[in-house]
Amino acid sequence: MAYGSSGSQDSPSSGGLVLALKNKDFGIIFDWFAKYFFGFALGGFAALLLGTFPSKGLDSLRIVALSIIFACASTVCGWILGLLFGIPRTLSRPQAAPAPPQGAAPGQAPAAAGPTSRVNTNLEDISDWLTKTLVGVGLTQLYFVPHYLWQAAEKLNNAGFKWDGSGQLLAIALFLYFAPGGFWLGYIGTRTILTKLFDSIDGPSPAVVDAALKEGLKIDLEGRIVESTNPTVKSADAALLTVPMTSLNNSRQLTAWGTARARHNDLESATVALQEANRVDPADPLAKQALATVYAAQRRNADAEKVIQGGEDNELAVFLALYETPPQGFTKAIEIGTRLLRQPEAAKSLNLHVWLACAYGQQHKFALEQSNAELAKRAREKVVEEVQAALNIDTKVKALLRSFWKPVPGAVDDDLASIPKDDPDLTRLLGP
Repeated sequence: MAYGSSGSQDSPSSGGLVLALKNKDFGIIFDWFAKYFFGFALGGFAALLLGTFPSKGLDSLRIVALSIIFACASTVCGWILGLLFGIPRTLSRPQAAPAPPQGAAPGQAPAAAGPTSRVNTNLEDISDWLTKTLVGVGLTQLYFVPHYLWQAAEKLNNAGFKWDGSGQLLAIALFLYFAPGGFWLGYIGTRTILTKLFDSIDGPSPAVVDAALKEGLKIDLEGRIVESTNPTVKSADAALLTVPMTSLNNSRQLTAWGTARARHNDLESATVALQEANRVDPADPLAKQALATVYAAQRRNADAEKVIQGGEDNELAVFLALYETPPQGFTKAIEIGTRLLRQPEAAKSLNLHVWLACAYGQQHKFALEQSNAELAKRAREKVVEEVQAALNIDTKVKALLRSFWKPVPGAVDDDLASIPKDDPDLTRLLGP
């Protein structure tokens, strides 16, 4: 056969933190950490003032003031280090070719598809060099780090705190509390706020991406990608077609871009984008389904089968199963199609009924070869039932089904050819 078809608003104290973690609402998580981090810090400074005042008098104000200054410096240094480690990296991938204009003749030069320049990644390079250098030097000097910290704390005490017996310990405590906290704030803030900012500037807007993914890719009965008729989806596709692939930043944007290209009949560029989307996020079901559909439209059925293997039942799986060796192929198609028919929306699908008719036609041929008259009889009845269901949806499919029943010599699409040419039910439904 060679055809086919917001995050939570709850407060952390009321359990909102747990919900935020489940919903990946990093705004609440960030606020929760900052609140308790600086809250405990203020409490610590108050305790330090109360603890030193009886013995140091007014000199305790100097110790607390210097402690706050040193804490701020440690936090800023940790924050800058977190920024360097958290700089979002632009996805590196080949630039797909611009989509050919609608109705373009073969060999016609493609229309310009917007800017082809790539975002400047100097900040990424600096972050990469510095983090590797810091980690490398830090690992080689790891044994001496405690000694260096203690020496630095002693110098801070002698030059600033001048608190014999406790100043050195105070400097160490301030550094170990505020530097990691600043690193966490810098890293999480960069990975969330800065990453989203970069995405909104460099790539398509989230609204355009959501609209393009509102409909999944579909194939018609001849295996071609079906263009969307939804005005919102068509508008989003048009916007994505002007965006260069190198400006995309995540799997969802790549999937939307590849989907728009596929609906624009640019299957080569769609394949590149959807393959990259699956590499970035192998668990994304939208990217998997879109890539498998593009493979099916390219007649790369084995590749499509690998992509959706083990996934949920869908019409594409029925279509791909028809290309497998019988009896495993048509058996799989019938099993998946039967489960799909239990879903109200799937039962109204023209593609599903046509492909099931073909699957039962293959079963009928196999039963005749095995001299299994009972199975052949049941398969023929199911073919008639599915042909009737398809015609109830759209009578225009009659000519296609008739070509499967009475194919021209040498035709590949002959799934119903084993049923006699004078079969009364098919003659009634499809004509003589």
